[in-house]
Amino acid sequence: MNQNTENTGTAAELNQAVACFNQGRLEEAVRICRKVLAGQPNEVGALNILGGSLARMGKTREAIQAAEQVCRLVPGNAVFYANLSYLHSLAGNYQKAVLVMAHAVISDPQNPVHQAKFARLVDRLEFYQLSEETNAIRQAIGICLARHGIDATPFSTAWHSLLLLTPEFVELAAATGSGSFDEQAQLFDAAEVSDALLDPFFLNGVRSLHAVDVRLERILTFLRRWFLLRRDAYDPAQFLPFLCALAEHCLLNEYVFGMTAGELADVGGLAAEIDPSNPAGPADQARIALLLCYRDIGLPAGATPGEGPFRQLVESYRSIARASDKQLQAVPSVAPATDGGANAVSAAVAGQYEENPYPRWRRLEIPALSEQQKALGRGREILVAGCGTGHEPLNLAVHYPEARVTGIDLSLQSLAYGRRKAAELGIENAELLQCDILRVNVLGRQFDLITSLGVLHHMEDPVEGWRQLLTCLKADGLMKIALYSQAARSSVAQCREWIAEQGFEPTADDIRAFRQAVMALEEDNPLRDIMGWSDFYSLSECRDLVFNVHEHNLTLPWIRSTLDELGLVCLNMRISIPEFKKEYRGMYPADADISDLESLHEYERHNPQTFRDMYQFWCCRKDSVTAERPPKWFYTMGG
Repeated sequence: MNQNTENTGTAAELNQAVACFNQGRLEEAVRICRKVLAGQPNEVGALNILGGSLARMGKTREAIQAAEQVCRLVPGNAVFYANLSYLHSLAGNYQKAVLVMAHAVISDPQNPVHQAKFARLVDRLEFYQLSEETNAIRQAIGICLARHGIDATPFSTAWHSLLLLTPEFVELAAATGSGSFDEQAQLFDAAEVSDALLDPFFLNGVRSLHAVDVRLERILTFLRRWFLLRRDAYDPAQFLPFLCALAEHCLLNEYVFGMTAGELADVGGLAAEIDPSNPAGPADQARIALLLCYRDIGLPAGATPGEGPFRQLVESYRSIARASDKQLQAVPSVAPATDGGANAVSAAVAGQYEENPYPRWRRLEIPALSEQQKALGRGREILVAGCGTGHEPLNLAVHYPEARVTGIDLSLQSLAYGRRKAAELGIENAELLQCDILRVNVLGRQFDLITSLGVLHHMEDPVEGWRQLLTCLKADGLMKIALYSQAARSSVAQCREWIAEQGFEPTADDIRAFRQAVMALEEDNPLRDIMGWSDFYSLSECRDLVFNVHEHNLTLPWIRSTLDELGLVCLNMRISIPEFKKEYRGMYPADADISDLESLHEYERHNPQTFRDMYQFWCCRKDSVTAERPPKWFYTMGG
């Protein structure tokens, strides 16, 4: 047999194997592939079909072997890496899944689908040492952080841990961890760490993420003060990218960092030296950026000079700045919490979020959807009750472009923020309205899906708020609810008591003072546990965490009782921490849907941090439970 005849025969067999795979005749597809591989053990097409067939048959380990061989034969192929990563995920090999997906991102750095998958895998992953493998993961994270069309939040834990393991930042953390500023400054030379401060991995992370590790906060506050005091002693053009990134960081966390009285006076001196309306060159731009590291000074509304980091800073500033009166007046208001019939608690909560819109966010993942996926939400009505600054409704809108998404909230400032983001992103199938949940019936509409995440527990009567939402749910509709866990928030409750004893008020100055007081406590003081909450590292989020005007901490028995009272049934409870989820499934194998609230309550009694991310669960009316849950159109329902 000549080579051409052999190739023709192989192609025909592979076509037959593909047909069998598509028709679900998996054993036949496997047989054909093994026959081809007996004569051509490195035939990539046969190995690829073999791996896919074995995976569908539940033979994940054998499928991984085939996929690994494909990746060895065709290195640098992002699709093959992504397939192997998926198989490792199925097998529970999460670290391998992350590493292989990192190679997919590196191999095709413009592919948003691979980046989104990598983000989901790396979320909450923490590293404790550097290696060749972590170098690949770091490179992939850097690629993702440099792209605006992806939510940076899932990379936070991994970015922090990898950054703080690098030698330059190990030294900076040690130098800034104790002693006075003057003592720390004697050990610091900007020239020695310039490469680290100008590394895109560091800069893009600082621009996009809150510093949720006290070691990094100390490093950044030290650097901010050092560059302030020595503003005539370094090349402004060289360090402009760093100063602009730090300014964006401080804008995003709403100036939550503390400062000394002397530092405040130095800031006043800097302010007297500059004219924000005339950023002529790098020296002026560096000074304006430095001042923006300390306070919101406003920026000129005219054209931004040139390109580069300062332009990026100005654009970011305009994107996250507080709304103007004109923008507030443009927000449609159908049932505000401030008119004559408003609930007093609702009015107080509205006041808090007018002062501190929650949360500030920069990025949204824009998914690459197939035509079939785009059509999934066609004609569907989705309500986000308590949408804040709009991240959730806009996220739903881009995932379901043919659905109609409505977000309601009490705060005009929050809604104006979300409307500005919708305009920036070109999202047209979402509307954001000022409306009190207690008066949601004025919308006069019925919804296929209603979500209310982290909202009902801030109402005077959470059950009544839930009941009002239920009046707007279609008979076969679905709800997603998230509520505070009393067990998981014991440290928050303890901190709120301490705040009351110390007399801290919910003002920007007092929130900063509270944070500094906590960080100054002895290492073994249980109040320092609050520093483990990411919300601690942003002004509005810290206020929401421990200064909230009204909240209820709830329990699973309360949820079970309320579901019964409202005629609802739990379909699925999310356990976000993989170790807890795996252990729960092992202990309660009969609860395949993770919906048995009695079993979940028993598990939480022994693992009080299980629902640190709140009780997040799906529910529907008891008389509408069907086998199709979640509904086919809602493909992103979490487990």
